[in-house]
Amino acid sequence: MNNIETLTSKKAYEIVNKINKSSNKTKLKNLIDKSLGVLSNNGVYAYYVYIVSQKSEEATELFLDNLKEIFDVIDNYDPSDKENYFQNTSQDIHKLLFLKQLLEKTLIYARYHAKALGD
Repeated sequence: MNNIETLTSKKAYEIVNKINKSSNKTKLKNLIDKSLGVLSNNGVYAYYVYIVSQKSEEATELFLDNLKEIFDVIDNYDPSDKENYFQNTSQDIHKLLFLKQLLEKTLIYARYHAKALGD
């Protein structure tokens, strides 16, 4: 996909669509805001650790594996080796900051989509 704006808005929409089909709708919608806060205040690696610390396969699927296309913009993302991806990405400040921007944009769009749909 060539257009970053299209990619981030598409992924945000997918997140909210999947949340709306979930039995944990409220928890997952709250996770959008919480993970955005962690990302903004503490960075990309903290975002990764926070999502993994939820010990929820659904959260990992939505906020990590579902975002493979976004992660692939920076470097090849292997869902079976997440830890290595995030450690390697944090070694290049330009890649790290760009990834942070992409994730923030995606999560902000997801928050707006979720609010637009209401409960």
